Amino acid sequence: MRVAFHDFVADFDQRRLLAGEREIRLTPKAFQLLRLLIESRPRALGKGELFAQLWPDTFVTENNLATLVAELRAALDDDAKTPRIIRTAYAFGYAFVGEVAEPAPEVHREPLACWMLLLPERQIAISEGVHVLGRTGPGVVALDFPTVSRHHARLTITGGRAVIEDLGSKNGTWVDQTPVTGPTPVRDGGEICLGSLALVLRTEPLAATTESIERADIRKTGPQA
Repeated sequence: MRVAFHDFVADFDQRRLLAGEREIRLTPKAFQLLRLLIESRPRALGKGELFAQLWPDTFVTENNLATLVAELRAALDDDAKTPRIIRTAYAFGYAFVGEVAEPAPEVHREPLACWMLLLPERQIAISEGVHVLGRTGPGVVALDFPTVSRHHARLTITGGRAVIEDLGSKNGTWVDQTPVTGPTPVRDGGEICLGSLALVLRTEPLAATTESIERADIRKTGPQA
């Protein structure tokens, strides 16, 4: 649990009090007092309740508590007369009066992925769905290359899997040097050849860098028709 107040952040799991990049050293009892006051806010905690929490089964005087509060106020640069953080409830106890912001819980999300067709000179991002690879035409992933037919192959990506089918192209389609004669799976990093144009199909996080794409093994030639 982490809470922020004024210029401070208290991390109760790590038992740390931070002011920006600087860590403020607190004794274990002072840190425990801070946590009790924050978790009970805005309710004032009576001295008897604080004694029971901080010194169970141990007899201490009110001076011990006053000294502990003074230590905590000094660490927080708080003034007992004009308190910003810890208020004295006279003849009763103490209350936390600072404004606290609790960070929203972190939600783990798997990195979203997109698919990339890597060519010798460029890369094309494609989403899940059905894509026609060809030289030209409405809705076609355009690959202006002599051995690519107008509508050359159909690439289908669903559920993180890719399958390609040849659409009766003149110069044929290959996956990793194997002719495509029906729906053929394409692995991540697999090579697709449309005629003599070689592509590499990769799935990358959306934050993938150009550098990582350039490191991919892109073959510039493929099987000849």
